[in-house]
Amino acid sequence: MSELYLESSVIGCLLHAGLTPDAYDVLGSVEPAAFTNSFYSRLYTEIKRQANQKKMIDALLVAEAMGNEPGIFSNVMETVKSVPSAANLKGYAKSLNEKFMVRNFAKLMESHYDKITSAHNHDAAMEGIQDFTRQIMNISRPVDEAVPVRVSDLLDGYMDTLEKRVSDGDESYTVKTGIEPLDDITGGLNDTDLIIIAARPGMGKTEMALKIAEAVAQRSVTLGTEQVKRGVLIFSMEMQAQQVVERQLANASNVSVSMLRKASHLADEDWGRISMGIAQLADLDVWVVDATNLTIDQIRAVATRHKNKYPGLSLIMADYLGLIKKPSAERNDLAIGEITRGLKTMAMELNTPVVCLSQLSRDVEKRPNKRPVNADLRDSGSIEQDADGIWFIYRDGVYNPDSAAADVAEIIVGKNRHGPGGVAYQRFHNGHFKDIDQVEAAMLAREKPERGGHASRRDF
Repeated sequence: MSELYLESSVIGCLLHAGLTPDAYDVLGSVEPAAFTNSFYSRLYTEIKRQANQKKMIDALLVAEAMGNEPGIFSNVMETVKSVPSAANLKGYAKSLNEKFMVRNFAKLMESHYDKITSAHNHDAAMEGIQDFTRQIMNISRPVDEAVPVRVSDLLDGYMDTLEKRVSDGDESYTVKTGIEPLDDITGGLNDTDLIIIAARPGMGKTEMALKIAEAVAQRSVTLGTEQVKRGVLIFSMEMQAQQVVERQLANASNVSVSMLRKASHLADEDWGRISMGIAQLADLDVWVVDATNLTIDQIRAVATRHKNKYPGLSLIMADYLGLIKKPSAERNDLAIGEITRGLKTMAMELNTPVVCLSQLSRDVEKRPNKRPVNADLRDSGSIEQDADGIWFIYRDGVYNPDSAAADVAEIIVGKNRHGPGGVAYQRFHNGHFKDIDQVEAAMLAREKPERGGHASRRDF
């Protein structure tokens, strides 16, 4: 394969397939200097800029950014059409890097040959050899090794990113949970975030996760020049897909799950709300995988295939951490560490936030103040390290049914890599999270219960 055709194939694959996980790897390991053709080198530089700043690769936008010179647009489009197979991107990139290495090696030998053989003395010759050796080490790196990126390259075009955030609003760069006070604290979910939602049983972890899933799927995202629906992929290892749908329908219809299971007791008004809920959910791109005992590698494989098929995928959920099959390890905390690192890696590879549910240690129950903290996470060390956000759910009504805050749910942000922590409040009614006045809820949460056993909010 000629060098020019190889360069054209790499560019064509990137423009044709977009910002796939393979594209991320190639953009991180191939330098613009690897292209001998100046047009392809410029084109590749623009592709990298767009990938870094806009988190996408779009042929039309790349062609437009290349300028108005005659023939530029048609040349870009022709490069896309002529690609043999986008599936071979990494193979083409590997060959391109190898040819780049051979060229650099030949140039290095040529430039140092006279310097070494014509040296005036032994010390000068040794200095030439040492310089040659140092540069050889740079050239002989693995062809797929990551290439450091200069900060100036990352800043190039950053003003475009800021302007896009202003024009498109927050939706242009974060995924919103639909729980406004929580989004106010966190700013929403970034593309590579791993978020852990943790609570004791019965606090509403799954319900909150499904509420977030529905809110995400109700929005759209810009891909290239198109607006597409945001998609959600749920790995449900505790409940069957039908049970997940039942919970979603209960929330969308504002009917309790127990009422759905006693259909003969439903009133006409309930049936009307259920019909509207079905219509609302049927239009959403929410997908459920209800396989049990999946390994982290299996989860990543399914998610990768789904993202490639449905690029609008904007959120991946796993319910829950303790049911993901643990890899072989000497200690449980090491096995959990492999899983959380795998989830974080998946978020980074797919450019899609991952939310994983987790149980809390029983030690929470032994304290007067049962509001959870990071140390209550089982095998918390690796979880705290890998997670970008840790959110706890606490409902005083679980422990103190007569409490003034019995129907108040506290979403405690225990870790926020992108900012401070805080508490967002929701009303928990009929098994669903609903909006509530934040000031009123905070006042109720601070009141001591009439009976039962935990410290006041002031002691937290």
